[in-house]
Amino acid sequence: MEPSARAERLKALSTLPLRVSFVSLGCAKNLVDSEVMIATLARAGWEPTPDAAVADAVVINTCAFIDPAKAESTEVILEHAAAKRPGQRLIVAGCLSQRYGEQLRSLIPEIDGIVGTGAHSEIDEILAEARAGLSPVRLHTVAEPEHDFLPRLVTTPRATAYLKVAEGCDHPCTFCIIPQLRGAFRSRSRESLTNEARALAAGGAKELILIAQDTSMYGRDRGVRRGGLVPLLEDLHEIDGVEWLRLLYLYPATLDTETIDAIAQLPKVCKYVDMPLQHAHPEVLRAMKRPSNGERYLEILEEFRRRVPGITIRSTFIVGFPGEREEHVAYLEAWLGRAELDRVGFFGYSREEGTPSAELGEQVPAREIRKRLVRLREAQRVASERARSRRLGRTERVLVEARRALRRSEPAYAAFGAGPVFVGRSQAEAPGVDGNVFFTGDAQVGEFANVTLQGASAFDSWGTAGERLELEAAGV
Repeated sequence: MEPSARAERLKALSTLPLRVSFVSLGCAKNLVDSEVMIATLARAGWEPTPDAAVADAVVINTCAFIDPAKAESTEVILEHAAAKRPGQRLIVAGCLSQRYGEQLRSLIPEIDGIVGTGAHSEIDEILAEARAGLSPVRLHTVAEPEHDFLPRLVTTPRATAYLKVAEGCDHPCTFCIIPQLRGAFRSRSRESLTNEARALAAGGAKELILIAQDTSMYGRDRGVRRGGLVPLLEDLHEIDGVEWLRLLYLYPATLDTETIDAIAQLPKVCKYVDMPLQHAHPEVLRAMKRPSNGERYLEILEEFRRRVPGITIRSTFIVGFPGEREEHVAYLEAWLGRAELDRVGFFGYSREEGTPSAELGEQVPAREIRKRLVRLREAQRVASERARSRRLGRTERVLVEARRALRRSEPAYAAFGAGPVFVGRSQAEAPGVDGNVFFTGDAQVGEFANVTLQGASAFDSWGTAGERLELEAAGV
């Protein structure tokens, strides 16, 4: 190539926008951070691309909550480090960075920059420094007081968006590393949240999912002792275009009567509760430094069902916590039969370095944890089946997220064949954890459809959309 032609080509290439590819791992709170980073870089002139092979930079937003999450994050980093092109920059962000930032950079020299959990708003500066060969490390844990999450490029289906109402956690749970990684609990202001919610609604979001490590604690760090979440819900309820407000995650010690009243009385608030309880036996809960006991938890569940008829209740439990004995497992097994929870996630205990529980004696062997998981999942299965059967024949409002062909492995295939069918969720399904509703009939992606449920599997439901019928559950 002639020198002049080469110079012209290089000049042309230099005018092309820089491309950045993102990998977001872990929880929805991490996803919000990724969306903020994507938008921050887009505003600085970077062009998002899903193809890491052609990107000028790859940003991996990691998780470090439990061992499987750490393993997944490390594997993804190593994959991208091995595939890294000359001139490409590799940035590692999130909880794994916050926890092991200096070690990561030492062990994986292909990493060009480290971004902690409180520094994602500085991603444009960090990438600029990385491109200049400076190897920046930012390990802040305290973000700006208002946690302004705009601009933001939403990556979820267009009618759904997460709204992070607080950062960090104040609870002393002995198994959890989150306070060390994310700092103390810090509520965002109502003004910043309503501004962001209006922007999300203007972009097409019909469902806002409120998330924090403890959503029911919202406002307490700002001097509100009880019901701090209620004024925020009332503000969000008035925003045009928003039709569903879903709450993840409520904590039994900070949940109050005012919040339950708001769930019952505000039509846009989904009749759905995700309240991680972690165990039911009082001895295990004390060792975890978790509040209350199984009997009090049953009272809370009863109060929800009494005041919010038709509510869907989900929880999670840790199995194999240090010192957990046969009588503790038997207690939880019996408790599940009494609780009649709609959906439950069980997780084997993960011994996390730096947490108080890692130093406890009587660590339960991994094989025994697996046996207990099987046993408790079977105990819950009957209650979950009853919950699913109660919905059959009902007509429920479903937010339509996609239209696609079914795979043979999907239970709805037996009812519909390959499809294509519509895929969505009712108020009873949170994204990513509760399955989907598959249906045929008239519908439009991004809108709502009224679907009569005709079948169900362990995770998914299916049916047919038709004319608007009288819904059985209030507010559904």
